Amino acid sequence: MKIVFLDFDGVLNSLSDVAFGVGSSCFNATAVERLNAIVRRSGAKVVISSSWRVLHTIDELRAILEKAGFNGEIIGSTPVYEYKDARGLADIGFIRCREIQAWIDVHPTPLTSFVILDDLELEPLAAYHVKTEMEVGLCEHHVDQALDVLGI
Repeated sequence: MKIVFLDFDGVLNSLSDVAFGVGSSCFNATAVERLNAIVRRSGAKVVISSSWRVLHTIDELRAILEKAGFNGEIIGSTPVYEYKDARGLADIGFIRCREIQAWIDVHPTPLTSFVILDDLELEPLAAYHVKTEMEVGLCEHHVDQALDVLGI
């Protein structure tokens, strides 16, 4: 099984999309189509790792993405962890990596490959990470990178 761990902000949208949109309308149609291409060409399923999963149920997230034009299969979301370092500061990238690893560790079907689409720095899982930028979101070259990570 191939998995795409999906962040929303900075992947399916950019700063300008967020500034002018509300809800699913803040998703960039081109970025959503690029995600569709990754899923279609790889046969991957999607697991939501975005912080949106804290405020929305998995069914709500499916509906939001479907309304935005996503046509792949969403099979779940990562757990939500809290972590603060010795100074009381949260390392969001580290937390995201722990959440993704926890999902992988408890998933009953072994993964053949996975890719993480996220604008955060995810050093512990860097080999599987396609880093987008909040200013532009998911670009065409990210599609090629993601397919390469997935072994396509």
